[in-house]
Amino acid sequence: MFNKLENRQLLGVFFVSMGVLTLEIALTRIFSVTLWYHFAFLAISLSLMSSASAGVALYFFPGLGRPENVHRWIGWLSIGMALSIPITFIIYRQVPFAVVLNTGQSFTWRQLLWLLVIYVDLAIPFFLSGAMLSLALTAWAGRAGRMYWADLIGASVGCLFSIVALEWLGGAGALLAAGGLVALAGIVFTWNVEWLPGRKRLSKAFPFIVFMGMIGLSLGAASGGWFPITSTKGGGAEPPRVYERWNAHSRVSVYEPVNYPFYWSVDEQYWERAIAEGGTFRHALLLIDAVAGTPIQGYDGALNQVNFLRYDLTAFVYHVIEAPNTLVIGSGGGRDVLAALTSGAPHVTAVEVNPAVIEAVRGPFGEFSGHLYDLPEVTVAVADARGYIARSPNRYDVIQASLIDTWAAGGSGAFALSENSLYTTEAFQTYYEHLTDRGIMTVSRWYQPEHPAETMRLVSTGMAGWERAGVSDPRQHVVVVARTTSGAATEGLATALFKRAPFTSNELLHIREQAETLGFTVLYLPGSPITEEVGEFITAPDHAAFVAAYPLDVSPATDDRPFFFNLIRLGDLLDASLNRSGVYRMSLEAVYMLSAVIGVALFFGVLFVILPLLLSNRRNAQLTRPSFSLLGYFALLGIAFMLMEIPTIQKFTVYLGRPVYSLAVALFSILLFSSLGSLWSSRWAATSLTRNLRWVFPLLAFCILLHAATALWPLPQTQNLPLAARLLVTLLLLAPPSFLMGIPFPSGIRWMSAQRRGAVPWIWSINGVMSMLGSALATALAIQIGFRATLVIAAVLYALAGILLLYEIRHTSA
Repeated sequence: MFNKLENRQLLGVFFVSMGVLTLEIALTRIFSVTLWYHFAFLAISLSLMSSASAGVALYFFPGLGRPENVHRWIGWLSIGMALSIPITFIIYRQVPFAVVLNTGQSFTWRQLLWLLVIYVDLAIPFFLSGAMLSLALTAWAGRAGRMYWADLIGASVGCLFSIVALEWLGGAGALLAAGGLVALAGIVFTWNVEWLPGRKRLSKAFPFIVFMGMIGLSLGAASGGWFPITSTKGGGAEPPRVYERWNAHSRVSVYEPVNYPFYWSVDEQYWERAIAEGGTFRHALLLIDAVAGTPIQGYDGALNQVNFLRYDLTAFVYHVIEAPNTLVIGSGGGRDVLAALTSGAPHVTAVEVNPAVIEAVRGPFGEFSGHLYDLPEVTVAVADARGYIARSPNRYDVIQASLIDTWAAGGSGAFALSENSLYTTEAFQTYYEHLTDRGIMTVSRWYQPEHPAETMRLVSTGMAGWERAGVSDPRQHVVVVARTTSGAATEGLATALFKRAPFTSNELLHIREQAETLGFTVLYLPGSPITEEVGEFITAPDHAAFVAAYPLDVSPATDDRPFFFNLIRLGDLLDASLNRSGVYRMSLEAVYMLSAVIGVALFFGVLFVILPLLLSNRRNAQLTRPSFSLLGYFALLGIAFMLMEIPTIQKFTVYLGRPVYSLAVALFSILLFSSLGSLWSSRWAATSLTRNLRWVFPLLAFCILLHAATALWPLPQTQNLPLAARLLVTLLLLAPPSFLMGIPFPSGIRWMSAQRRGAVPWIWSINGVMSMLGSALATALAIQIGFRATLVIAAVLYALAGILLLYEIRHTSA
């Protein structure tokens, strides 16, 4: 179908795009360890903004885009990008940028300057990749559909490759493997091209040398000896690790075992009792992305030596129900599993989403943990707990979730501002449906007496889930107990019990007695006097009015707005009292971080993209300028694509069972089918381009609206199907809108190349800037109005883009 030269061009673009996507995802994982998950957005910003800046640079040097020069320039750029990746990473590791959240420290100007240094440093590889792709589109604009196809399909394969690379090579190894892919593109682009004038042999050998060097560096980093990551978001250098494992979920690290008790919230008298009883306190701390901790409890098979686990508030449910068949959500190092066994549970199902955690407990710490996850009374499932429970035919006496959150960046690379599908109304409905008649769902979350918003949102969401399941008065099914001090420095802890059947009077009396005995405070007990804000909320006659009037967001989280931990409204940003809470301060600083990252991106966008383009006519009147309608068209495409992509990836996380599947399948599908749409549109004759675009935009807007309105309907209907069948359903649902999304950009480039060829780099830049803003806007809109409404806005923007392009075509033809 293509000639040999064009095949090399397409293959080179494929490898460049594959390397860029791999680099972006690898940086997202590294940022989640060394900075905070809030900085996941930084990788997207770096990629899009740097690529846009490259388009501006090429706009002012139109001679670089002449076909006779392109292969040589792209060869230089690809080798330069491959070499820049390890160099910029080494520099990044030396930058003293340490934002220690949860300590009361503010985000200073000094930190902002170091963030600027990081931005400039790591922008270099993306700038070079943007220059390559912009050069390719400019020189071969008549084949824009095929070029865009190679770009998108390379990104889709890069999505899958990045997951494999993270699993096998680790964070630094995956990043360096991206350099190998770009070096491979250099080999393709420079094949039979003397890109080093007068040195033909070196022109052929040097790209191979760079490629082999990058492979060697990647393997060296995978072994742990090269490019170690020792400085983390936890503050300063890490203590020595005895185990480390990277994957697409996170980095899992384990430290030397220590001999002191790990607890969440226990009355002091029970530690004295545990010590007197000869308890075994030895544990090894396992950290996910350097902060979120779960202990691997030392255990030699003697349950009486870990009996102290029953005294923790997180295990309060075992004082309420006897011998429960138990399911533990987020079993981690196994502490909650041991607490259930110690309390007489005949069987425990341990569900953990991160396979690296299970591998650590079963593998190098198998003997230390008493081979807990291999005991006959324990069943281990590596899966997303929500999806696992929904597909399970079993019902449980206890479903337990204790402080389940990771502070890790989502695999999709999007800005992960506290999205968690375990804490939604629909999730609690699923829990209700999988409880036995005497069953209890127990959830423990942080509690601050001054602002108990997280506890209230937990109760609000759980009660909404019970109502969704058909319970007429969920207030009779809820009990909340708390302790105002805990193992955390600034927070208390609350445990909410949601019972399938109403609590009986004898059960309520027993709960009160057990709470007093264990040193816990009852916040809400059906029929008891209300003395605290959580109880006032539960018994309020008008919940909607209470939620609207409360200073923090305590509305029920839903699958459409699953941001359970995002408690802060815009009006709360100046509330100084929230800084006394580590949990609320985390939400505050997440917003500040996002604002800082967007501010840095906008600064560079204005400085290196907008301002130079606005001043272009003053410096060179011969430069081709696009019209305002064309600028608006490509700007809207950049925003709309992101508004469609990011919510779609999040929506499929629950359905497919693990976040990594959502990344691998949803993002892969969007990019793959978009590439096929681009390839298909490249076959249109120039005379039929305008006619075809007249139906593409209305059909695309209709498909996105249909997706927003009905795409979630098949998901619960097919939730119990095998994974292969669910993957097929995902592909079928995403294929139509994704296919159509791949048509507008290359079609616009093709039309413009005949009218304003020299303006292609400018268009590339504007699209990149607006895509960056669109990625942030997608998250902000999803938090405020939900995924469905965000998709509706995407449909409207695509429709407006179509109107602008058709207006431009008609105006030019007139």
